[in-house]
Amino acid sequence: CNADEGDPGAYMNRNEIEGDPHSLLEGMIIGAYVMGASEGIIYVRAEYPLAVHRLMRAIEQAKEYGLLGKNILGRGFDFDIQLVEGAGAFVCGEETA
Repeated sequence: CNADEGDPGAYMNRNEIEGDPHSLLEGMIIGAYVMGASEGIIYVRAEYPLAVHRLMRAIEQAKEYGLLGKNILGRGFDFDIQLVEGAGAFVCGEETA
């Protein structure tokens, strides 16, 4: 999931993540189940500390409830999510731009 909005003043991802981070995780889990993926990555802007905090907490909660990790809901489905914070638009931008 690319949650690093590059457009100035665009806060769609930020608002969604800060307001309901579980919906993002649920969508990723469902998509991973359908595709047979075992790992997901969320790339989020470091400039969104509240979003990062809420995502980390939502990931912890999903693991506590058995919705992430090994053998999810006893279905033999393994899936985990890694949260990666961006280095800032200047550092992580397109090198040829």
